[in-house]
Parts: sequence; C-alpha cells; structure tokens
Amino acid sequence: MAKKKKRSAKLVTNKVEKVNFSLPLVLALLATAVVFIPSLLNDFVTWDDDVNILKNPNLQVFDWHSIKGIFTETVIGNYNPLSILSLAIEKAIFGLNATVIHINNLLLHLICVFFVYKISIQLKLSPIAAGVVAILFGIHPMRVESVAWVTERKDVLFGAFYFSAILTYIKYILSNKQHKRFLWWTIGLFFLSLLSKIQAVALPLSFLAIDYYLKRDLNFKLILEKGLFFLMSLGIGLLGIFMLSKEGSLEQATDYTFIERLLVGGYSYVVYLVKFIFPYEMSPLYPYPSVIGASFYMGAALLLPILAGLYYAFKKGHHVIVFGLTFFTFNIMFMLQVVGAGQGFLADRFTYVPYFGLFFLVGYYLQQIKLNKTSLYKGISMGLGVYLLVLGIMTWQQNKIWKNGETLWTHVLKYYKNIDTPYSNRAQYYRDQGLTNKALADYTEAIAVKPNKGSTYNSRGKTYFDLGGPKNDHALIQKAIADYTKGIELSPDLGELYSNRGAALGYLGKPQQALADLNKAIELEPDKQGGYSNRSLLYMQSGNYELAIKDHSAYLSLNPYDAEVWYERGLAKGRLGQHQAAITDYNQALSLDRQRGVFLMQRALAYKNIGNKPQAIADLRQAQQFGANVPASYWSGLQ
Repeated sequence: MAKKKKRSAKLVTNKVEKVNFSLPLVLALLATAVVFIPSLLNDFVTWDDDVNILKNPNLQVFDWHSIKGIFTETVIGNYNPLSILSLAIEKAIFGLNATVIHINNLLLHLICVFFVYKISIQLKLSPIAAGVVAILFGIHPMRVESVAWVTERKDVLFGAFYFSAILTYIKYILSNKQHKRFLWWTIGLFFLSLLSKIQAVALPLSFLAIDYYLKRDLNFKLILEKGLFFLMSLGIGLLGIFMLSKEGSLEQATDYTFIERLLVGGYSYVVYLVKFIFPYEMSPLYPYPSVIGASFYMGAALLLPILAGLYYAFKKGHHVIVFGLTFFTFNIMFMLQVVGAGQGFLADRFTYVPYFGLFFLVGYYLQQIKLNKTSLYKGISMGLGVYLLVLGIMTWQQNKIWKNGETLWTHVLKYYKNIDTPYSNRAQYYRDQGLTNKALADYTEAIAVKPNKGSTYNSRGKTYFDLGGPKNDHALIQKAIADYTKGIELSPDLGELYSNRGAALGYLGKPQQALADLNKAIELEPDKQGGYSNRSLLYMQSGNYELAIKDHSAYLSLNPYDAEVWYERGLAKGRLGQHQAAITDYNQALSLDRQRGVFLMQRALAYKNIGNKPQAIADLRQAQQFGANVPASYWSGLQ
C-alpha cells in the first residue's frame, strides 16, 4: 500500500510540474490577447487596404480565375499570394468584414507567440525565461503595426510559418538528423512563409545563427547542407525584386548619394535597437528627411562599437550574445532601406521577426541571474514586471491609432506636418465618408506642402466633381477641370487626369473635348479601367452603342467583377435590339449583385421583347420584392 501511495504522489507531482511548465505560455498568450483587444474594433485604413482588399479585383469573387490571379499577379509590386489568398477566403466566407480580419490577425499573432515560446524551450530556456521571451514578443508596442493593420496580414502569416519552420529545424538538428520528417516539414513551412512575405528569405541565415548557438562546427558544410533553402530564398528574392521593379516601387525615393544611403541604413539599424528598449514615436510613416543631418551621422557611428562588441563576443565565445544579435541582424538587414525604396526609411513592422533575437537575450540573462542566485534577481524581476506593464499599456493605446484613416494620419501629423502623404490619405478617408469639405481642406494642405504633385490635384479635382455633380453645380465642376488641367501640366503622363477631365467635360456637355481627353487617357494607360468606363458613358449618351459595347468589353477584360458595367453593356445591346445577348449580360450582373431591382427590371424588358412573358413577370415581381418601384409601362402587355 505504501508503494502505491508513493507512486500516486509521484504521479501527482509530475502532473503539477506539467501544469507549471505550461503556465508561463498561458500567461503570455492571455496578456497578448488582452492588450490587442482594441485592434478588434478597428476598420480598414486609407493606406494600402484599398488596393490589397477593398478594390483588389481578385477578391471580388472567389473562384479559380481569381485564385489564379492571386498567384500570378502582384499588389503594388509585392508578391505575397498566400496572404492575399487568406483574405480572399475570409471574404468569401464572412463577406467584407474588418472585424473578422482583425480577429484572425490576432490569432496568427498568438500562434507566433506560441512558437516563440516553444523555440525558447528547445533552446534550453526555462519555462519562466521562455515565458518572458514570449510575452515580450507578444505585447511589445512595435508589434502593433503588424497585427492591427489589415494589410500586414502578411507579417503575422509569414511569421507563423517562419517560427514553426525554425522549431522543426531545431528538432531536426537535435535529433541528429535522424527524423527526416522534421526536415520535410521545415522545407514546406519555409515555402509557405516565402509565399506570405518576401522578408522570409532570411530564414537560411537564421538557421546558421541557430547552428552557432547549438555549437555546431562553423564550416562551409553548414552552408552546403542548406543549399535548397538558399536556392528557395534566391528564387523568391529575385522574383520579388523583379516584381517591385516592374511596378516602379524600386525607383529611388530620394536623391541621396551612395554614402548617404549607407548612413540611412546604419542609422535605421541603431534606431531599431533603441526602440527595442524604448519604443518612442511609433509613427506609421517615417518619411525620408530632405537632408541627412547630424543625427544620421551620429546614429550610424554607433553601429561601429556595436559591430565591434559583436566581434568581441564571438572571439570570447559568448554564444548567446552572438546568437541574439546575429538573428536580429540577419532578419533586419534586408529591411534597412539602403536602396531608398518606399515612402519611409523606417517601419515598425520590419522588426516583427528580428526582435526575437533580442527578446531571447532578455530571457536568457534573466534565467542566468536566477540560476546564480543573484541578490538582484527579485528587484530585476519586479522592474521587468513594471516594464512589461508599461509596454502593455503602450500597445493598448497604439492599437487605437489604427482605428481608421482619420486616426491613423492624424497621429502621423503629430510628428510630420511638412509632408503631403498624411494630408492626402486623411483626405481620402474623409472623401470616402462623404465629408467632402474636410477632404478638400486636407487636399489643399497637401498641395501647399508639395505643390508639384499632379496626383494630388487629381484627387482634389475628383472631390470637387463629387461635390458638384449631385448639385449640378457647374462652378464646382469647373474647379475640378482646373485642378485636372494643373495636374496634367505637372504630370502629363498620368492617364487618370485625362480620364477624369474627360468625364467632367462630358458632364458639361462638351463631347468633342471630352472624347479627346478620354482617347488620350486610354493611349497612355491602356491597362487602366477608368478611361474605358468614362468613354463608354460618353458613347452611350451620344447613342453610339457599338463603340460603347467595345469599351464595356475592354473594361470587363480588366475587371470582370463589376456588375454595373455588365448591366450597362446589356443596356447597349438592348438598344441595338440584341435582346438575347442583353439577357446574358444582365444574368452576369445579377450573379454579382442579386438584389438590384433595376437589373431585374431591364432583364424583364429583354424577356418581354423576345416573347418570354412568364419570365418577364417573374423578374418584375422579384424586383418589387427587393424594393424597386416598377412603372406601369413595364407591366404593359404582360397581364
């Protein structure tokens, strides 16, 4: 009996140990979920969310055609098809729902926290130390941009695959390469990570850092054994560069010299290290300065002692320091914007994976302090607890900045009032909300800051047109035309300016001038939809239905998911007496927008014209069910 009692006690002890082992992970996950609650209340923002989700033609309908488009096309030059596919699946199931996207972004972030904890355990940290690493990764304010911004689904998705690949790689190495399944899992997860975001190309270098930490012999063989991984990185890296170049995203954003670009890269590296400890400012946009000032020289100069310290640590065999800093360096170095691409030289989201190396250092040395029974352990632990609380509060507040386009760009304007982007993007939000006067004020501010940008005149012109059209206010339409004309002077190759001016001239009853502008727009940008749409309306107004149909068809070849244009082409065919062909187009329009009463009414007329009275009656009744007011003339001859 005594033996049984002793055995039972042992079983209970093991169970308690297992619970204690998981408790730090549970606390890390819970803390992360709590501080990111405000992100679930956020909407889309006027910064790439429109291009990636709201207006992405491959997200309009979920079918094989759109899936093919997702994997064969880029978004603003970025090739991250798996991230876009995940958004397409969500939209197909839940509709265009920002809350669902934010929930899933947070869930993916929690998955990353889980893997960070597991990796730390595999790298011989205690559960408490691994929990510290996990909670730092989860709640650090520099995470917010990656989690709270819909477009940055790619960060949390690539991170989930990236960290899981690291975990399987460590298990493969620790098993002395006996369990090949871990290798195959690593290859597959790496591939998925690459398809989620190009930043994953650094994974083979992260493997080398892990090899060093695990004290594997540093030799050329280590690189050779990762040959497939390096080839995968090279392939996706070159594809990404090609796509960005094709889109024009690699065009230099500044006229810096090569030395100045290196200074920007060195300064950025140091700033990321500082923000790891003290996450200050945290602006969604950090614009390139017009002049490289003394702070950039000083910041870049600090890089030298950091690198010297890293070399010293390597020579002295301080494996943990070398691992933490090299992991950070390998994963941040491709994001230092030395080439000057993009709108800013810093981005909080770039630190999503790199900071793991620095978080690991904190966890490791906290563990060492405890193991050495240092008298400072209690005080350091309490200080760390306060620090984590401060970080959590900062993250809670930072999430609110991403609520919508107004909150986002108002926050940027706290730090950067002398650039046009925050004014223009906040104006776009106001315009989308119908707050045209606020939009006009912001566009005017943007023009005052940067008066030589044709696209801003284009945007303000569209706002004048939106305001003047419903009121039939020709004075506002003339203001729109004046802005389009000024924009053309500044950007004569921007086809949208001609397209919009053509639409405004058509509205004022100047068809010849309008047609000249629309022809020019299509000549400059034959792959853009706007010119074909506006010219088709002009042809419809003039009764030139054959040419209108050609433009409708050109438009639909670029965007086959626009129900309104299918409907308009049906109208044009009906005017030509092609009633059966018109019905086909109305069917397509209704497949995209089932409850449009006007679509049903016009299809009813087409059925009436070919003698199919029962179907015409059915359409008119259904149109009434959807709230359409069907005139008596539509029923004539049917009853």
